[in-house]
Amino acid sequence: MLVRAALRARPLAASRRAAAPRRRLAPAARRAPPLARRRALSSAAPATQQTKPDDDGYAWVPYAVLAAIGGLGFWFWRASTAHGNRSALIDLIEDEQPLSVDERDALRDANATFLQSERLENVSRSALASLRADALTEVDYVAFCRACDRYLDRQLEHGHLIDRCALQVAPHEAGLLVVVLSLCAGGDAVERAAALGRILDCEDRDRLDALVGWLVKTGQIRPSKQVAEGVSSFPAQTYERRDAHGLVEEALAEAGVVEPFAAADVAAVLTSKTIDYH
Repeated sequence: MLVRAALRARPLAASRRAAAPRRRLAPAARRAPPLARRRALSSAAPATQQTKPDDDGYAWVPYAVLAAIGGLGFWFWRASTAHGNRSALIDLIEDEQPLSVDERDALRDANATFLQSERLENVSRSALASLRADALTEVDYVAFCRACDRYLDRQLEHGHLIDRCALQVAPHEAGLLVVVLSLCAGGDAVERAAALGRILDCEDRDRLDALVGWLVKTGQIRPSKQVAEGVSSFPAQTYERRDAHGLVEEALAEAGVVEPFAAADVAAVLTSKTIDYH
């Protein structure tokens, strides 16, 4: 029995000695990984982190393109709006004219061979003397027509156009009615302008301003010449209407004439590029 007890005790002791190394190796298994492995693990980037791309120096290009497109669009809008402002003012001036361009041309073409500049001057001077009026005197239109009929060899063609023009402008100064009559006169613009200067005694600035004002009223100055740039240019250019004084001021500087004005000076002012009497 002692032998069997000894045999049972030996395997138990052996099993205890075999288990001892495993217990000693357990703490070693729980140690940290080597330094090289820790560095390798720490250098790996997380799966969710994205690296920032390097700047290639052209990131500003899309913004520059958008700015260029916006600037070009603004320029087109500004130009279109300015053109619309100018056209609207020209249309407004055209609507105020008593006769259309075709009616003025028909009136002049029908009477040009009969009422030349020299005859216009003789008839107008005689009518003003008969009425005892100067250029700035207000006269009755019917009386003016009767005075002119005394010195005309025949009636003027398209007289209804003359009547309409005279009745739509006021007041009826004698000089204004002479300018209405000049719508029928033939000859070139220089001859007619010089004749009007002699008839209306346009030796000073006031008379010259009045003559240009009458030409504007009767539609003998193009609407485009009466339009000038306004003081406001942003965001779009504005336009304003020039009066007779402003037109004459610029035309005098262009023609280079001074008071007292001769008939040739009046013709130079009226036929300048600023006024463009035609």
